[in-house]
Amino acid sequence: MSQSQSNSHEINTAAPSAATIITGGGRGIGRAIALRMAEETAVLVVGRTEDDLQTLCQEINNRGGFADYLVGDVSKPSTAKRAVAKVKKKGWTLRHLVVNAGIGKGGVTHTFDRKLWKEIFAVNVDGTLYFSQECLPAMMEQKSGTITFINSISGTQGFKYDAAYTASKHAQLGLARTLSLEYAKHGIVVVPICPHFVESDMTRRTIAGLVRHRGMSETQAEETIKNTNPQKRIIPAEEVAEAVALVASGKLPSLNGNPLMLTGGA
Repeated sequence: MSQSQSNSHEINTAAPSAATIITGGGRGIGRAIALRMAEETAVLVVGRTEDDLQTLCQEINNRGGFADYLVGDVSKPSTAKRAVAKVKKKGWTLRHLVVNAGIGKGGVTHTFDRKLWKEIFAVNVDGTLYFSQECLPAMMEQKSGTITFINSISGTQGFKYDAAYTASKHAQLGLARTLSLEYAKHGIVVVPICPHFVESDMTRRTIAGLVRHRGMSETQAEETIKNTNPQKRIIPAEEVAEAVALVASGKLPSLNGNPLMLTGGA
């Protein structure tokens, strides 16, 4: 994040009355979301790499915010259970869930490794379900809450050589739409955010793949990715974070169940 971006908001240093759980929160999009949501609530970030999580939480806490982390695999139901328990133990009130953790790897569909297919679904779909299941009871009790899934443009259309990721994101989108119908009566808003290519490790791996498989330079590969967006850009992670903050603000409850597209018109 640039200096100007990091100073554009101030963290609320008052004792938190609300908390946000963010999966995949250590770097990239998850990090940007954590920094943005820390301006409004306490945050619990969940991920696999403890060093990244520690560094992020230290930055938030040093700025007067409230942050803690949990190391865990989102594809295991116990991780979601431990996350919710940790929020309760700290005396925070769970208001928002942001499911950001996701993995993907492309390949020709008829030879795609079935074990990898299951791993992608375990993180992108099963993990989404587990965290939703654990967070919903508290939100139902307080009759409010937001659940945001960081989905993808891949959740709304097909892409060649990306069957597992695309199918998993379609499944996640279907889950979001179903939850929005089931839990609207409890004051819970569920929104899938569907961005185009975002500045992230996943996008950088896509660029590296173009370099390897198509013989492009890194600059050419990056331009190829940019050109898939009508605005000719890779979306900054901070834009996704602002969309999450908009959902959490409660100002547009009618977003419930509707994909929030961040695609520049694609």
